[in-house]
Amino acid sequence: MLFTNNVKRIALAAAFVATIPALAVAAGETSDFYADTTKVVPVTELKFYQNKEGLTIANGWGDPASGAHSNYIKMAGGTASGVHTHSSSYYGVVVAGVVANEAPGATHDRPLSAGSYWYQKGGERHVTKCISQTECIFFVTSKGGFDYLPAK
Repeated sequence: MLFTNNVKRIALAAAFVATIPALAVAAGETSDFYADTTKVVPVTELKFYQNKEGLTIANGWGDPASGAHSNYIKMAGGTASGVHTHSSSYYGVVVAGVVANEAPGATHDRPLSAGSYWYQKGGERHVTKCISQTECIFFVTSKGGFDYLPAK
């Protein structure tokens, strides 16, 4: 049952991805990616890979290495990133598991279950955690590339 619910959540987020290029065109952004073409991607066809920073991601649209994009990120249950920053701000939406995204030294984690979101300002130090024992999947959208810059 839990697996089925997570697949449904991922499928819902994947359907949302298809609307983002149309919104970008309406906002005046242009790119070859924003062609007026319908695209449907079942959750079973997401292609996860490890990027150069070691994150496990699946591209939604755009290219997270170079510019505006949306992508999925997986984290194993009970794991945390180190303290880091990103060059660009982004939005994160929890699809599966329970995530926390806090400033270093936060006194407690605010649990973000499926359906929750956060906004991370570019350049701010933070730690992203999968605080559930099960795998976490979140969906990230940014106007810029997605980098991982370790910080002290």
